[in-house]
Amino acid sequence: MNSKLVSVVFSILFISLCFGSFCPYPNFFGSNTIFAGDQQKINDKYEDENHNTNVDETNVKVLSLDWFDFMNEHFTKYVVVRVIDIKSKTEYYVKRFGGYNHADVQTIDKKNTAIFKSVYGNEWSWARRPVWVEINGNFYAGSTNGMPHGFDIQTDNGEGGHTCIHFLNSKTHGTKRVDEQHQACVKYASENVQLLKDYLKQ
Repeated sequence: MNSKLVSVVFSILFISLCFGSFCPYPNFFGSNTIFAGDQQKINDKYEDENHNTNVDETNVKVLSLDWFDFMNEHFTKYVVVRVIDIKSKTEYYVKRFGGYNHADVQTIDKKNTAIFKSVYGNEWSWARRPVWVEINGNFYAGSTNGMPHGFDIQTDNGEGGHTCIHFLNSKTHGTKRVDEQHQACVKYASENVQLLKDYLKQ
């Protein structure tokens, strides 16, 4: 009886070791969990692959599409995008974490937080600024503010909260109204395609 028990125990251990070589740890956190080291590799890979040095700037368009009809579904959660601040010709990367009336985003790391903050003269501000947001190689007219607030999911980026990117006909969260200043920035971004073409030539 003891020899059978020992055989069973060794069999279980052997099977466990074999299984462990294929699945080194159980996924307690769900399929969407990405640990910090892996996230940094993904961020670096994204920047390398999506800095569009091969963009044909002669055919570039700036799309201004309705937030509720298109952008909310197209700019999905956890997607990393390139944001180009039009007036300073500065670019940085953010990830969308939420938002319903507009996109709530956070910079992907401390380096991009510093770049983003430099756009505002290194002082956080609610001022609206026109931006181009690159998603899957297409450029969309947007507007951002520069004041981190509310939830802080990307806690290792030094931002201390999230900021908002608005698109055509998006609304604020609190008052649920279309913000005229944001929409003016979206309009500016959509009308200045030549500035984008010039920027991409650099």
